[in-house]
This record gives sequence, structure tokens and C-alpha cells, in this order.
Amino acid sequence: MTETGREAVPLYEQLKEVLREGITKGNLSPGERLPSERALAIEHGVSRITVKKALSDLIIEGLLEHLPGRKGSFVRDPGAAHELVGLIAVAIDDVRESFGSQILRGIEDYLWGRRIHTLICNADRDIAKVEEYFRSLLKLEVAGVIFAPVIDVDYRVANRRLVSLLEGARIPYTLVDRHIPGLLANYVGANHEESSRTITEHLIGRGHRRILLLRGLECTSMSERVEGYRGAMGAAGIALDERLIVEVNDNLIESDEHEASRLEEHLRAAGEFTCFYALNYRLFRAGLRAVEAVAGRGDTSIELAVHDEIPFQELGLGSLPHCVEPTYEMGRESARVLIEHIGDPNGAIVQKILRSRFVPVEEPPRGS
Repeated sequence: MTETGREAVPLYEQLKEVLREGITKGNLSPGERLPSERALAIEHGVSRITVKKALSDLIIEGLLEHLPGRKGSFVRDPGAAHELVGLIAVAIDDVRESFGSQILRGIEDYLWGRRIHTLICNADRDIAKVEEYFRSLLKLEVAGVIFAPVIDVDYRVANRRLVSLLEGARIPYTLVDRHIPGLLANYVGANHEESSRTITEHLIGRGHRRILLLRGLECTSMSERVEGYRGAMGAAGIALDERLIVEVNDNLIESDEHEASRLEEHLRAAGEFTCFYALNYRLFRAGLRAVEAVAGRGDTSIELAVHDEIPFQELGLGSLPHCVEPTYEMGRESARVLIEHIGDPNGAIVQKILRSRFVPVEEPPRGS
């Protein structure tokens, strides 16, 4: 096989056509095992990666299949050749917010391009809801699951419980945005630590030394963002006042008056700070109200920053230092990784980190 010219058909597509023709013309019989990936690569003069991609796509199309307890790829019955791999279930954070909706869009775009349907659970950061959802999936013919580990108390234990349900039913899964400490699993996320460090370095470069950091419940993405903040402060030789790291329950911060009052108490106890940096959008909304209550609405000396992209105009704010996370790309990649895993369940675990884009603010610091 050869590939010449900018518009040439990719090698894996060429190989797919060769194999597809062999199946449809009866040269490969139903139930027949194909040669090994290595043998196919040698026969057709391509790499094993090319062979793996071609076989994975033909499995998705229903022309090939893996059989329990047997190695290799087998020709499916022609009568089932156009069946889908099955439903893919998705459980992610609130799809009303940009973060969840963009991940979902990426997942659906990838899957629908292969005519694979999705079942969606709006997780609502509710571990009990997602657990019930997963239990219901065990009764359905679900081919795989994509989910963002649920942010709740006992993050690691609660999410390991969710994973055990899937693993017990032998349902393939891929994690998106967050991972689970100590668990080796397919995962697609963003460079949370690096992006938070970049924001903090930017704030330090604008003259800030007392940057109040508002963090939420423990999860891997939150912990990595905190580490980015700490790393930047340490690299700049700034002795960190631990009172400046304020933790609240971001599941409750917008609905529980006690949690909101506790946040204001923490801000007062932190002492003077010149910059307020929140690690996600819901923390920013609640923190902004608390800062206004503590410092006064007319105080413009406190600069604002947020890790996530937010609707600045909706909040009546100019652009702030923030990061644009690759949410859509995370969705597409997580779907791709899962489908390839379904096609090759014995393949290597994939853990992919995508880069966020930092958006700085060039205006002089407030009060200068």
C-alpha cells in the first residue's frame, strides 16, 4: 500500500477497504479468524498501528468481533454486519454549564460520526444518583461508559465503588477530566497543574504577593490546580500564608447559607489579600459575593482571577486571567479511547493529557 499526495486516502482506510472487500465477497468466512496484527502488517506493508486502527473501525462497523476467551479478530455473521457496537453511557457534570456541555458535545460528535448512540446522565455532583444510574446500566446492553469521577465527599472511595460496579459487569470505561488515585484506567484530562501555575505566575508578575486561593472539595483536578498555585508561589520565593488557601464545599456553596457564611469568615481570617483566585466557576460566583461582603462593593483594589472560562459579560465583568480548557477535545478523545478499547480489550491503557490555553490580562493592576 502506498500514500502519495495531500489528498491521499489514509493507509488504515485503504486496509479497511481491502479487508471489507474480502469479507463482503466471501473470501473471509463468518467465524474465520484473521491473521495476527503482525502478519497483516507484513502482508500489506504497513505498521501495526495502522492495522490496529483498521481492525478497530471494522469492529465498530460490525464486520469483525472479538470472542470471549479467544485471541484475535473474527469475521462476524453477515446478517449482523451493520449492527452498532451498542449503547455508550455518559455521566458528566452539569450539562447546563459550558464545561459539561462541551465535553458531551465532543463525545456525541465522535460517536455519532460512527452511528453509535449515547445514554446521558447529568451527574449533578450526586454520587448516589450516578451509582443508581450505573446499576441500571447493568440491566442494559451497554457497550461502554465514559464518566467524570463525581466530586463529592470521600472522592476516592465513592468513585472506586462506581468503578467496581462497571468492572464487576465487565463494562469497559474511560475517565474524563479527573482520574481516581491509585487506579490504572483509561483517562483523558487537561494539564490542571500547569495551567494553574501559569495563572499564578501571571498574577505574581502583576505584583501580587498575597493571592487568596479559593478551592473546592478534594478531587484530582482540584488538587492539581492547588499544586500549581503552590509551585508558582514557591518558585517566586514567596512564603505562603496557609490562611490564604480557603477550602469550601463547592457542592453546597451556592445553596447553603451556613457554607456561604463560613466562606466569609475564612476571608476575614485570611487577613489582607490583593488578589482573589477561584479554581472553578461556581467557586468564583460564590467567592465574588463573599469578597464584596467582606471588602465592600466599592473596593476595586482586589484583582480577580478564575481558572475556568466564565461568561464575563453575563457577570458584568471585563475579561479576567483564566484558562480555556480543551473540553470539547477531551470529550472526543475520551470517546475515541473507549471505542478503541472496546475494539481491542487487551490493548494498553491510555492516559492522555491535553493542554489548556491561558488568557492573560494586560491592563495595569487595579488601584495602580
